Amino acid sequence: MLTSRPAMLALATVLLFTSPQAPAQEPQSEDIEAARSELLKRWGVDGLAKPAEAESKAKALLDRPLAEQPDDQLLALAKQANAAANFVGFILEEYQQYHRDNFRYDFVQEKVAPFHDAYVELSNRLKSYRNQAYFNLGKKAAGRGDEMTAFFYFRDAYRLSSFTEDKGDHKGLRYQAEVEMKRLLGLESMGTFIYWK
Repeated sequence: MLTSRPAMLALATVLLFTSPQAPAQEPQSEDIEAARSELLKRWGVDGLAKPAEAESKAKALLDRPLAEQPDDQLLALAKQANAAANFVGFILEEYQQYHRDNFRYDFVQEKVAPFHDAYVELSNRLKSYRNQAYFNLGKKAAGRGDEMTAFFYFRDAYRLSSFTEDKGDHKGLRYQAEVEMKRLLGLESMGTFIYWK
């Protein structure tokens, strides 16, 4: 194939005056940097929340009678337990993804499940401390006659707790928080879902 002289000259000129392209970066690497930066902005303020410390503080505080649980300590506990649960969740996310990607392979699931389940249990315990702290703050606010504050603390405990309770009489924190909200609203005669079985 013969190319005309003007076409060759135009091609040479274009090649000569176009700057060489920088090596292409993976778009994912930019996303990783941006995501890390956002996470550091959000979570880096108060330091790393250690699950064992959060659990220890929660047990010590929540084992006391309600009157001996200062509001500021309950708020600090809720924040610390929530942060610790979120940090555990960052690890758990990868196990959950691997679990979803390989759900058809029983032998993989059997090997991964104990690790996955341990993170789920720890995360759920931490969240239960947070939820209990909110519930207790609601009880204390209600005791002071601050119904509006009480209602919204109960709402936090209600919306953040699991919908059903598998243990005992199935009247877990969500149930208890709903009962307290209904009491504040004068809706005690309305029923409350307990358990699907």
